[in-house]
Amino acid sequence: MLIALAFRETHLLAGIILFSVLVALGLTIRFYLDRLKLLLVPRLAAVLIVVILLMLIVSIVCHRLGIESGLSVALFPMVIITMTIERMSIVWEERGPREAVQEGVGSLVAATLAFAAMSWKLLTHLITTFPELLLVLLAITLLLGRYSGYRLLELRRFKVLAGSAD
Repeated sequence: MLIALAFRETHLLAGIILFSVLVALGLTIRFYLDRLKLLLVPRLAAVLIVVILLMLIVSIVCHRLGIESGLSVALFPMVIITMTIERMSIVWEERGPREAVQEGVGSLVAATLAFAAMSWKLLTHLITTFPELLLVLLAITLLLGRYSGYRLLELRRFKVLAGSAD
């Protein structure tokens, strides 16, 4: 959601490009830091500092090139980008680059959908006029969070087993 909020200021396409550049560069630095065998907290602090430096560099380069949307890179939540880089690097090591990129693209798709919802005039009007609708959204979220039954994909995945029991 925070990334989607940043997209509102950077505009969607420029935001996606800036986010992708920051994460790609951050991942590169994170893999270098991995060689140093740092503990978790110092490594996260180092990645956060690198993200801040990258944001500064991107802002300066965009300003010099006259790309105004690049100046709004400072609106991206630094901690969220840092945690995204950290999570992607762990997935990269544990499950491979394909899974890491899929998760990264999934995060971008989720942020894009959230951006679209935030940009929908009717929804914006309803939420600002009737803020109690957020309580309905909270209730739906809590209900979905408590669900511990089968997921739809599991029903399809175990269809063969359910058919053999008959």
